[in-house]
Amino acid sequence: MRKLLSLLASLAMLTTMSPFYTEGTTDNYVDLNTLADSLGADTDYLNVVNYEHGLDKPDPADVYFDYLSKCTLLEGAYSPRSFYCTAVMSGSDMGISLLEILSHNGVISPSDIQQGAESLSEITLNEEIDKVITAYQTTQCYTEFNNYKEYLVASQTYEQQINSLISTAESCMKNDRYFLITIHAYKMNHAVCGIGIAEGEWEWNGKSYDKCILTLDSNNADNEGNAVGFREESCIYINSKTKESCIPAYDLDMSDEPAYAVIDDDSMLNFKGAINPSVEISEDKDDITHFAFLDTDFTSAYSVRNGVKTPIAKPAYGGLNGPLSLNDIDSIHIEMDNEYNRYVNFRYINTDRWIDVEFEDTINRTYAEFYGTVDISDDMIKIVNEGDSPIHSHLQIRMNEGTYDFSPYFLWYVNGDVNKDFTVEVVENGMLLKSSGKIEMSVLPQRFISSLDGELQYNEGGVITDFASVGNSPTDNNILVTLDNEQKVVFYVDENNDGNYASEMRKVDLTGGSPYHIISDNNVLVTVNEEHRFECYIDDNNDGIYDCPVQKGDANYDGVINASDASAVLAHYAKLSTSSENIGSDIHTMDFDRSGSVDAADASRILKHYADVQTS
Repeated sequence: MRKLLSLLASLAMLTTMSPFYTEGTTDNYVDLNTLADSLGADTDYLNVVNYEHGLDKPDPADVYFDYLSKCTLLEGAYSPRSFYCTAVMSGSDMGISLLEILSHNGVISPSDIQQGAESLSEITLNEEIDKVITAYQTTQCYTEFNNYKEYLVASQTYEQQINSLISTAESCMKNDRYFLITIHAYKMNHAVCGIGIAEGEWEWNGKSYDKCILTLDSNNADNEGNAVGFREESCIYINSKTKESCIPAYDLDMSDEPAYAVIDDDSMLNFKGAINPSVEISEDKDDITHFAFLDTDFTSAYSVRNGVKTPIAKPAYGGLNGPLSLNDIDSIHIEMDNEYNRYVNFRYINTDRWIDVEFEDTINRTYAEFYGTVDISDDMIKIVNEGDSPIHSHLQIRMNEGTYDFSPYFLWYVNGDVNKDFTVEVVENGMLLKSSGKIEMSVLPQRFISSLDGELQYNEGGVITDFASVGNSPTDNNILVTLDNEQKVVFYVDENNDGNYASEMRKVDLTGGSPYHIISDNNVLVTVNEEHRFECYIDDNNDGIYDCPVQKGDANYDGVINASDASAVLAHYAKLSTSSENIGSDIHTMDFDRSGSVDAADASRILKHYADVQTS
C-alpha cells in the first residue's frame, strides 16, 4: 500500500491550516512534546525515515526466502511474490511501527536489531537493518494477521473504532505499552505506533478536538531529513462528543472517511517475526472469515449463521473492492437481482480456505450477465443460475495444511458452464461435483513443493518465483530460480561458487498436468491417487457413497459402458467439429482407443466393446 502524500506535501499543507494550540491537562504536561518524551518518544523511535524498498538490488533475497519459508500452503497458493512485492515496495511503514512497539514492550531489544544498540534511536540504517525492517514489513502478508486486521476495521462502526482508539491508548499508557494503529482512507493507507493519549484543546481547520492520540510516525523528519519520531502534526486528534478525527500532517479528516484498526497484542504483532517470533496468536481468530465482493447496486450479500441470513453492509472503506471481514458465520449468501452485472467476483478467506468465484459470459468470455445466487462456505460453493443463458464460472479453491488428505494438490481450478445449478463440495477424499443437470467442467489441480535449502539469487529480471517453496535441495551452494519458455520452474546451482549458475539441478512443473474435462449426467467425485493420477467415482446405487470408479468408455458417467456412451461420444465429437468455442474433450473417458483425441472411432470401439460384453 502506497501513501499518496509525501512528507514535503504534508509540510506544505500545514502552512495553509488553522493555528494550532494546546492546553495540556494530562499530568500537568504543558505540551505534547514533553508528554511524548516522557513516554519514550525521544529514544524509542527507529532512526529511519519512511520505508520503501525497490526490488532492483539483491539484498532482500534471503529475506524473501525467509518469508517464503514461513508461508503456509494457503499463502503460497496465492502468489506470495505478489504479496511480498506489494509489501516491500509500499510506504505503509508496518515494519518500522512493529519494531518500535515490540522493542518498547520488551518483546525484543534494540541490541537484537543492531548489536550494541541501547535504544532504537541509536540504530543506524544499513543493509542488515533494512532486512529486519523488510522481514517485519511482510507480517501484513500472513493470512492470520491480515484477516484479523481487516476484521477489526470492517466489523466495527466508525464510532466503535474511535472508542477503541481512546480506550486502548488509555490502557496502554497506564501500563507503559505501545500499540499498533493502521489508518485506512481514500488518501492513504498507513501504519503508526501509538504511544499514549492526552486531553486538552486543539483546533485544526476551524474544528475543535479535545483528545489526542500520540503517535510515532516514521514519516516524521527534521529539516535535514533525519528521523524525529514524534511530531504534534502527525498525531490523531479526536472530538470525543462528535467522534470526528483529524490527522493534520496528512490533511486527513472526516471527509476522507477514515477507518482505524487498533492492535495491542504482542503475539499478533510478532507473528512469524524475525526476532523471537510468536507462532501462535492469543486473539481468538479461528472464526474470522474475510469476504470481499464487487460493490454494485445489484448485489446483495448476507452472512448466514444457524440458517439466519443477515444483510452485509457495503464495504466501509477501500473503494469498489473494499474487503468485508466477518466473524462466526456458517456461510455467505449472494443474490444478483439484475442480469447485467459485469466482472462479478467474490472472495472468501479464512485460515483454512481461500475461495475465489468469478463469472464470464459463455460466448465472448469478457463479462458476465449473471442473474442468480451464490453460496460460499468453508467446504462448498453453490451457484444457481436463474437466467436464460448458461454462465461460465471460474472457481479457485485453495486449501491449507491439515485441511485435506486426498491428493498432493491443494490449489484446485474448477471451470465450466452452469446451466441451472452447480455445486462443488470439498469432502474428505476429494472434490465432489454436483448438479441437477449435466456437469460440464474442467478440473485442474496445482501443487507446490514444500521447502528450500539454499539461497535465492537474483537474475537480471529479479527472482522469478510464485510459489511458497521449492523442495529440499541437495546442495549448500547458491541456487538461481527462474522460469523457462514452457513456464516450468528451473533450478540452477553455482557449483564452483564463482557466480556462474550453469548447472541445471531440476525442473519442476507446478501444475497437475492437463485439465481433466468432465461431461457427466451424474454427480462425480474427483480425487488423485498416490501416483498423482486423476480418479473419478460415482454413486451408482444412490447410497450416498461414491465408490464406483468411472471406467474408460463410460462417457456419461453412469457406471456402465453401453450404446448410450457411444451416442454421447458422437454428440460431443459433433460439437467439437462444428463449434468455434474452445470446448474441452473428456479424453479420460471418451478417448476409448487412447489416441489422444475424441472422434467417431471411439464411438465405434465403445459399441464393439458393448457388443462383445453382451455376447460373452
